[in-house]
Amino acid sequence: MKTNQVPQMLAVVIALFLFAASCNTPAKETDTKTTDVSAVTTEQKQVIEQEISGLIKEFFQQVEKLDIETCMTYFENTPDFQAVNPDGTLGDYDALKKLNADGFSQMKTLSVVPTKEVIRVLTDSLVLYTFSMEQDATLKTGQKIKYEHVAGTMLFSKINGAWKATFYHESAAAPVAVK
Repeated sequence: MKTNQVPQMLAVVIALFLFAASCNTPAKETDTKTTDVSAVTTEQKQVIEQEISGLIKEFFQQVEKLDIETCMTYFENTPDFQAVNPDGTLGDYDALKKLNADGFSQMKTLSVVPTKEVIRVLTDSLVLYTFSMEQDATLKTGQKIKYEHVAGTMLFSKINGAWKATFYHESAAAPVAVK
């Protein structure tokens, strides 16, 4: 006796349809530990701003000491780190370190004078810091130079409880020789 193959075929087609439909269903998003800025309280935002402000003050003190090793501890050394250098080149952590080490090695002194700073809390673990400044340097040759317009942006992420710059961008006008 022959069995009716239509119900079996229908069952196979329905099973394939359900399988295909489940493969195209978007994955459910899981909650992350990041709190959107709209959910960050005013008090939390102020604490974060103070933390970043203190960190930046320490960072620029190390810049003035021309201490490249300590300066680089403020950045996260990962393959995802990205820097946009004043000359327009893109680089990673090592390229940023080398570029600044080369510059520091030519200087006897460096003075950093911020003219404007903005700290923008994006989330409880992500902060955008923007600055403009002037820099005065004395080279080891004795020549004095001034960078009248330097601007930069640092993106800080809270990693393992510590704020680290995960992105850095700096733009500067050419230095001017001081007589």
